[in-house]
Amino acid sequence: MKYQEILTSSAGAINDRSNKYGTPDECFAAIAEITGALLGRPVTEYEVAAFQLGTKLGRHRMNKQYSDNYIDGASYIGFLGHFAMKEHETLQDYGIKNATVPSSVAPFVPKRSPKAISEDALRQAMDAVSAELDVVES
Repeated sequence: MKYQEILTSSAGAINDRSNKYGTPDECFAAIAEITGALLGRPVTEYEVAAFQLGTKLGRHRMNKQYSDNYIDGASYIGFLGHFAMKEHETLQDYGIKNATVPSSVAPFVPKRSPKAISEDALRQAMDAVSAELDVVES
């Protein structure tokens, strides 16, 4: 499967699921609300996309030839970017200007929680993704 097919299939899956379940914004908000209730803390749509990507990376580890993992993984990367930008726009909507959150950390700062993810946790997550990508290239 070529990258063009993966990306085209990803867009098609998003459209198909939007018709079945509602827009990604609505769906991720509902999942965030339910996950937050299960965890006992607020969960952002960004975090939901990260959890879903983690699921795909875990499944990829078990079966590297299954195209669904690549198709859905591409979608979740897109959703990570979407929700990171949406959170930034929300700050602007509330009149918060010139925020000084480092860009490398900003996507990991939950919008509904006063505590950001720790630098160690962030480093561990990035190392895990990097290790997974190294496996893909091998």
